[in-house]
Amino acid sequence: MAHEHSASSVHGSMTGFGADRAPHYDAQAAISLAGVQAAYELGVSALTARLDGQDAASLLFVGLGTGAELLPYTRFNVPGWRFTGVEPSEAMLAVARERLAAEGLGSRTHLHAGELRTLPSGPPFDGAQLMGVLHHVDGEEARIELLREVTRRLKPGAPLVLGCRVGMDPELTNVELRRLRAYGIPQEKLDRMRQHLAAMQPIESDAALFAMFAQAGLVAPRPLFVSLQYKVFLARFEP
Repeated sequence: MAHEHSASSVHGSMTGFGADRAPHYDAQAAISLAGVQAAYELGVSALTARLDGQDAASLLFVGLGTGAELLPYTRFNVPGWRFTGVEPSEAMLAVARERLAAEGLGSRTHLHAGELRTLPSGPPFDGAQLMGVLHHVDGEEARIELLREVTRRLKPGAPLVLGCRVGMDPELTNVELRRLRAYGIPQEKLDRMRQHLAAMQPIESDAALFAMFAQAGLVAPRPLFVSLQYKVFLARFEP
C-alpha cells in the first residue's frame, strides 16, 4: 500500500516514501492502520472470488509500495495469475522486488517505476486494486481522472478493490491519534499528523466516493473493510 500524491507529481519525491523509510514502511503501516493485513487479505479474497475459476488472470496494482498487498496470493492457489505493480518510488520498489522474489511471486510480477499514466498500453486487465492511493490525490477532478485511467485499462466487468480514507470526523481522528500514542509515537509527531490530516482534502463520504466511481464507470460498490476512517470497497467496471 502506497500513494500517488497528485496527477502531476510522483510520491518518490514526497517526504516519507524514500530510501530512509521504505525498509520500515510496513512495520509503520501496521501501527498507522489497525488491521492492515486483514485489509490486504480481504482485497485478495474479493478479487479471487470475483474471478474464481479463471486459471489465468492479469491484475493491476496501483501504488504497490513494498508489495505487501500481493503476499496473500501465495495462499489462494492461483499459480497462473500474473500481476503488474505500478509504483513511483524506486526505494519502495526495491523492497517489493526483494520481498516478492523471496515469496515466489517475483517471476509472476511485472514492476513499473512511475505513475500509472506512464505504464505502456497493453491487453486490458482482468481486475485492479488501489490501496491507500486516492486520498493522496489532490482534488476531485484529479481523483476522477485517476479512476478513469484505471478503468481505461480494465476489461468490461472487471472487479476493482479500492482502499482510502473517507470522511474527517474529529472524534475518530482523536481515537486514531490516541492509539498511535499508545504505540509510542511522540506527541510532537502526533501534532504534526493532526495538522497534516486537517490540511488534507478528504473524500467527504461514501456517497461522494461512489459518485466519483460512477463517473469512471465503476458500479455496485460493496464494503469489504473498515478501520476508523479507512475503508475498502469492491466495485465493478461497466463501461
